[in-house]
Amino acid sequence: MIPFSTKVDKIEESQTIAITSLARKLRAEGKNVISLSAGEPDFPTPENVKLAAIKAIQDNFTKYTQNEGIPELREAIAEKFRVENRLNVKAANILVSNGGKHSLFNALQAICNPGDEVIVPAPYWVSFPEMVKLADGVPIILRTSEEKGFTFDAADVERLLSDKTKAIIINTPSNPTGAVISEQSLRDIADLARKKNFYIISDEIYEKIIYDGNKHFSVGSVPEASRLVITASGVSKAYSMTGWRIGFMAADEEIIKRAAKVQSQVTSNASSISQAAALEALRGAQADVEKMRLAFQKRRDLTIARLASISGLTVGRPGGAFYFFPSVKGLFGKSYDGKSLKGSIDVAQFLLAEAQVTLVPGIAFGSDDHIRISYAYSERELTEALDRIAAAVSGLK
Repeated sequence: MIPFSTKVDKIEESQTIAITSLARKLRAEGKNVISLSAGEPDFPTPENVKLAAIKAIQDNFTKYTQNEGIPELREAIAEKFRVENRLNVKAANILVSNGGKHSLFNALQAICNPGDEVIVPAPYWVSFPEMVKLADGVPIILRTSEEKGFTFDAADVERLLSDKTKAIIINTPSNPTGAVISEQSLRDIADLARKKNFYIISDEIYEKIIYDGNKHFSVGSVPEASRLVITASGVSKAYSMTGWRIGFMAADEEIIKRAAKVQSQVTSNASSISQAAALEALRGAQADVEKMRLAFQKRRDLTIARLASISGLTVGRPGGAFYFFPSVKGLFGKSYDGKSLKGSIDVAQFLLAEAQVTLVPGIAFGSDDHIRISYAYSERELTEALDRIAAAVSGLK
């Protein structure tokens, strides 16, 4: 057989997508499965956004657009970043892509050379280390702990620096933990980046989903380090627009030019219709964003105590996003049907088999001691799922 790409063979399939697909398959087979695996708001896209997309279709706005995004949307994104995130940017600093993941991929392709090291704090979003590998980089894992709330600081970063360090990826609020990095820690990391000359890729897709008086801080707003920061965000989470596939990034113009060059040869522009919808999302009424945030906070508050009460699970209080990342170490060594639980995959398979609940094993995020549970679901679904999980766990030997 003719050899396949060794680069592709070295990366893993996205576990979140695989498990979400499995849940859909089981439902199609008539199984009463509750999925808590997808990072996807269950709310409809706001009505004004949908109407803007319909109008775009009716106006025949259905052709190719500029590769970097339509000018009106790039300016709206720049304005959003200037006003909300305090970034010193203009439209030329913006690239619109096919989702937040695409923005991060473009950024890594634009800056990485073979052998460059990219620091990836763990637990991490499943795609971070794999995208580094696809850019011929080497992911260097920065381990965080439950005791520190899965956060980290400049001293933790500095310990991993080498003459090959090209960047660090920061995700705050975090998927999968919901951790929020403090403003002071981000300022210190920005100062370190300036002194040691490495990039910061800041994934801020959950910036509007934040609780308990926490304030989102964009590291790119630190003037002394701004040229080194690539800020990625999008409309998927805040506006419940996951399927519309619009992400965007802000960076120095030289980085944008190179990321746009990559995009021009891989996908070209994002959907014209989705760009029209995203423009309305950013410039239209914002009331739905806050309604969804409050609903997520209520779901978190209603379910966290119940989750913590399940024997063998321990869970922290997420400060943002819509995920729990409970430890399941207390279940290791227990068994069902003669099968012993030894890691997060075993736990996930057990809960699918015995509770018909899907969630994501923590090993996909760099921690085999945990599982990820999304609470981007209705209170009814969350209650039923936790009832099933509690019942299944109580039957372990």
